[in-house]
Amino acid sequence: MAVKKSVKTVVAEKEVAKKKPVAKSAKKVIAKKPAVKKAEEKQQESVIEIAPSSNAYVIVDHPCEKEIISSSEYVIRIGASMDGYVEISFNDSEWQPCRFAAGYWWFDWKYYKPGNIKICARLVSNEGQIIKLSDLRKCKVV
Repeated sequence: MAVKKSVKTVVAEKEVAKKKPVAKSAKKVIAKKPAVKKAEEKQQESVIEIAPSSNAYVIVDHPCEKEIISSSEYVIRIGASMDGYVEISFNDSEWQPCRFAAGYWWFDWKYYKPGNIKICARLVSNEGQIIKLSDLRKCKVV
């Protein structure tokens, strides 16, 4: 015996069948998006959000913007709040620790090559989380 379906059941089955291919194609589009993000985006995501009332800061004081460095050694001075410790990076390279003395953070820079340099400092909590990034400081080594 054949089972008879009501008109409502047939219409409902057709609607479900129409929706299935749409859902599959949406999954394909989502799967095509790149899963790997740029290193810069990851770094920005890992920065802790600080409350607007927070006074945390980090800034490269010296060298000045567009300063020309011609010596064989240079001591970089960084101003930062006392919320952790400071690290520095040159041209997006590995982060290096700075030392604290006389109310500032310092980095003794040696063995650098001539060229345009981008310096960035970051304030890191004692637990290892990034609190704040400085603006890029550009200088030239001759």
